[in-house]
Amino acid sequence: MNCSVNWFKYRLPNSSDIISGGSERVLKGFAKGFVIAPFANPDEGLMTIPFDICNPASTFEPEKSDIPSSTTKEDYEEEVRLIIHSLGDKRGKTVAARAIRVESNIDIDATFDNLCSAYLDAFVFVFSTQSAGTWIGASPELLLRKDGEFLSTMALAGTRSSSEQDKEWDEKNRDEQAMVTEFIIDSLMKHCGTVTAGKTFTKKAGSIEHICTPISAYMHPSELAEEYDDSYCKRLQKLLTELSPTPALCGSNRSLSLELIKKYEKFPREMYGGFCGPNDIEGVTAFFVNLRSAKVSKDAVAVYAGGGITPLSSPEKEWQETELKSKTIINKLKTSEE
Repeated sequence: MNCSVNWFKYRLPNSSDIISGGSERVLKGFAKGFVIAPFANPDEGLMTIPFDICNPASTFEPEKSDIPSSTTKEDYEEEVRLIIHSLGDKRGKTVAARAIRVESNIDIDATFDNLCSAYLDAFVFVFSTQSAGTWIGASPELLLRKDGEFLSTMALAGTRSSSEQDKEWDEKNRDEQAMVTEFIIDSLMKHCGTVTAGKTFTKKAGSIEHICTPISAYMHPSELAEEYDDSYCKRLQKLLTELSPTPALCGSNRSLSLELIKKYEKFPREMYGGFCGPNDIEGVTAFFVNLRSAKVSKDAVAVYAGGGITPLSSPEKEWQETELKSKTIINKLKTSEE
């Protein structure tokens, strides 16, 4: 594909419809189209690929971009120890992420199809712009969906192998998920008259599972206009950037967590941990956290995975958790030679 064209493709959870589009332009800020936001400073880095072209190409090719080196086990466990020390004995959480570099020329279309087949209830996506690069993933985490005056989201945190499904969740994972739930409810309460948390359940995501609490809210039309206008854009963008990055990808104390991540991680997260999704495309407005994802270049891929670090964390267990999460994508990558 011509590198002057910015493109996207996605499939919503539990849907068989694949939507693809593109444009020769990228709009700075929040608009109709496919919205993309980075992990850090989402309000400033937010961009939209307009839906100017439908099905822009039969074959998608990645932008050339820098791919970080793999995070070593030694470096990751040291980062976890430093974060635990910084948190002390206070209730809190910071997410430590790692990159896994794979030297390979990836077939994006075949990998996308693999992810769609493997993860039916995930948001499968791929997008590419000259500034952001090319990203592909299968996200289990809804950040925000708007259906008329109703908003829905989820608090998703805590991780274990699906082989442990008959066990009770341990204190560390339950506390980690509770922090995410509290943050999301508090954020929505600033904008919505009614916020309701549903029944917490265990959500499977491939070979792993998480604790999930569905959350819904009602926003009066005077606060979130039904018609698509400037006030709608500003209101929804403000809510999205208050929610992102969530404690599930950042931490319960956002300012401290961002400081620790910047201090100890050896690579920029860029779009990992941000969000993406359609804004008023074919009547759907839904945004998902950019996780279980990879950045793709011509001859290499970086798969990203993170774990929530609390005072109860074990560096070795956190490493094993990121191993499980990274396989969600690594095991589904298809090379051009296959």
